[in-house]
Amino acid sequence: MAQRHITPVDPTARRDTVTVQPDSVPVEPEEPKIEGHLYPLLNGLTVSANIIDGVTKLFGQSYGNYEIAAELDLHNRFFPVWEIGLGYADNTPEELNFTYRTKPSLYNRVGMNYNFGYNKEAMSFFYIGVRYGFSFFTYDIDNITMESSYWQESERLQIAGQKAWAHWGELLGGLRVQVYKNFYMGWTLRYRMMFGTKKNAVSKPWFIPGFGPEGSPFGFTYTVGYRFSFDKKKEKKSESQPIAE
Repeated sequence: MAQRHITPVDPTARRDTVTVQPDSVPVEPEEPKIEGHLYPLLNGLTVSANIIDGVTKLFGQSYGNYEIAAELDLHNRFFPVWEIGLGYADNTPEELNFTYRTKPSLYNRVGMNYNFGYNKEAMSFFYIGVRYGFSFFTYDIDNITMESSYWQESERLQIAGQKAWAHWGELLGGLRVQVYKNFYMGWTLRYRMMFGTKKNAVSKPWFIPGFGPEGSPFGFTYTVGYRFSFDKKKEKKSESQPIAE
């Protein structure tokens, strides 16, 4: 019978081992950190105009506001704003028996916008803001129709030269987009809160320059503007230092 030969194994002998390397995962380099603000304190000035009411007038709206705004850029983070304009009205509200007229009257709004992405390279951004507005104006109420059910006749009355004032606050959010170099476009959605308005003995304002129709809390603006830059932004600093040979 054939015999099986067994070769003895030395337990102290060195064995070759194969090490399996895991798949290497590429590690993206960390973005250099920014010390302080990326943009200087006086970073720029933007001048813009609201064009939405000019468009709605073409479609028959008989009241609105025409305004321009100056906005200072501080660190690309805080934006103090001054908005000034003229509000007008020559409107007969639906299902009401009068015509409300306000000659172009001055109004002002002052406030601040805030950009959360103030240290980013992109010049287009979302923002939130607050405003305080006030206006002094004069209005007329014409063609007030008074019906008499007994005499089956109507009478037209007029209330002219009513002086009034109003002040209000606004909370807003919006988007600004860089269209080309220093040219910008953007929209703003506003929620308005009336703080106070003067009511006359025989009437009250229906339209308030800078605010809009009384009792309408929401507003919308669409602006085009040009930005004047003051200074260059800082360069990003990397934590890695070159090694001297």
